[in-house]
Amino acid sequence: MVKEPIQLIYFQLIIICFLIYPSLGYGQLLDLDYAKQKREESSFKAYFIRSGIISVSSSKHIDVTAELSKLKYITKSGINLDLTIYGTETIWKGNRSDQLNTFDFLMNPIGGVLNGSFFCNYPIKNSEFFNTRLSIGFGKKWIQGPDLPNFKSSFFDNYVRLGFIYQKNLIEDPLTNSSLYFWTFPSLIGHQLNQENRIQFFNNQLNPFSYGYSLELGLEYNTQLKITLIGQRLLNTDPNGEFGLLVARLIIAYRF
Repeated sequence: MVKEPIQLIYFQLIIICFLIYPSLGYGQLLDLDYAKQKREESSFKAYFIRSGIISVSSSKHIDVTAELSKLKYITKSGINLDLTIYGTETIWKGNRSDQLNTFDFLMNPIGGVLNGSFFCNYPIKNSEFFNTRLSIGFGKKWIQGPDLPNFKSSFFDNYVRLGFIYQKNLIEDPLTNSSLYFWTFPSLIGHQLNQENRIQFFNNQLNPFSYGYSLELGLEYNTQLKITLIGQRLLNTDPNGEFGLLVARLIIAYRF
C-alpha cells in the first residue's frame, strides 16, 4: 500500500525538475483526438507506465522506450494540453561513430534517458471523418553520450516543434469495437545546445539553435497499437556533413 504513493511522488518530482530547469522549449508520440463534436465539459487524466515502445532508425539504432507518465487536460473547446515523460534505452547501435550515435539520440523525438515534453493542440476543424489541428510542443531531454574526459558523458537538449495535424478516420465499427485512424504531421523543429556541448559531443558542427523539418505519418488501431514513420532533417548545417542527412525512424507503440 505504501509503494504506489512513493512512485507517484517520484514521478511528480521528475515533472517538477523538468519544468523548473531552464529550457527553450518536440518530443512525444502524437495523441489522437477522437472527438467528433464539441465536448460538454473539460477533462483531466493522469497516466503512469501507459505505453511500451520500440523504434528503429536509419542511423542503425534500436531503442526501447517507456511512457513513464502523462498528464492530459482537454478543454470544452477541444484544446489538448499534454505533459509527458519518457525513458529510453538503446539496445543496439550499428554505427561506429560516437558523434552519429549521439546525434541519433538528439533526433529521436522520444529519445534520451529522460525526456519531458509539453504539447498543445488547438483544433481547427472537427468533422465526422477527419480532424485538423495546430500543434506546438517544447521540452527537454537528458542525453547520455560517450564517455569524455573529466567524466563528462551527458548533456541536455532543449527542443521545440510547430506543425499542422491532419487526422482521418479510416475504419470505425461500434459493433466490433474496432477502429483505424491515419494521421500526418508536417512540422518545423528546433534544437538548442550550449557551446560546450556542441564542441564536446558534435565537434562544433551544430549551430547554437539548429532548425529543420519533420514529416510524420502514422496508423493507430483500436487506440492501442500505433505505428509511426518519421523523417527529420536539420537545415542550417553542412548538407554534405554527418548531421545534414535525413534521419528516418519507425516507431511501434502498444498502449497497455
